Amino acid sequence: MSRDNESFAGVGTAATRVIELYTPAEQRLFNDPYALKLLPFSWRVLLRLFYLPGLRNVILSLREQRMPGSLGTILCRTRYIDDTLRRCLADGLDQVVILGAGFDTRAHRIPGMDQIMVYEVDLPGTVALKTSRLESVFGAVPDHVTLIGLDFDNDDLGEALCLAGFQKGLKTLFIWEGVTQYITAYAVDQALEFVVHASGVCSSIVFTYVPLGLIDGSDRPGWMENFLSFAARIGSPFIFGINPAEIKAFLSTRGLTLLDDVGISDYQELYLKPLNRHLEVFDGERTAFAVVSQHVST
Repeated sequence: MSRDNESFAGVGTAATRVIELYTPAEQRLFNDPYALKLLPFSWRVLLRLFYLPGLRNVILSLREQRMPGSLGTILCRTRYIDDTLRRCLADGLDQVVILGAGFDTRAHRIPGMDQIMVYEVDLPGTVALKTSRLESVFGAVPDHVTLIGLDFDNDDLGEALCLAGFQKGLKTLFIWEGVTQYITAYAVDQALEFVVHASGVCSSIVFTYVPLGLIDGSDRPGWMENFLSFAARIGSPFIFGINPAEIKAFLSTRGLTLLDDVGISDYQELYLKPLNRHLEVFDGERTAFAVVSQHVST
């Protein structure tokens, strides 16, 4: 990803989460009071246009026409990962690592996160911008949060984390949201290898992945062509995917046991139907939750 565009994906995803602030409280999938505050000034100004219901409806309608279900996917995956994090915190955690954190706010809005160390990893430009915004909002980067600049394709994740204070052998939850499609298969394997070998017993990872058919074109809706072309132009091409039918075996061979693999039907049953929320979800990205099954601490 080019340095000029390396913050775009993180900012864009955070901006999507801001949309929930304009949803009636009784139908919200999650509450994120920091999503808007942490964004750069220009994005905050733009997103305040959503206060105007008529304009908001027009913008969201246009987005659905161009990328049907993409908004629902991001909002539902956020809720699922939030719920997974809360469950893991309730069961006891020593530390959390957020890979490709972007402008993720879980370290500040999820109760209990301020009691453990949180390591946020992303590209250097994104980290620099987020550091500036955290200092503006909180006065300083909170003590329980460490931000680490890193390129998954070219840098050593384990070395960077350990230099930043990550403790091997502790019970850890790794969150990896909206990242794997942008990096090489080798980088994915290296990250998962670190998860398995460096974290403690009962550690786990929740991550999103794109089905392989969308990457190789064998199962890709027509509207995705323009989106993928745009992603490539800004330096974020989709290059890695996993066949959902093979996700269990994929993780097993890497020392992880799959506990959950969720998509459209799961999101509808878990979240949207109970809230009487009519929101289209695109099954072009799934979320998996797995635990470390081969603990080999080094």
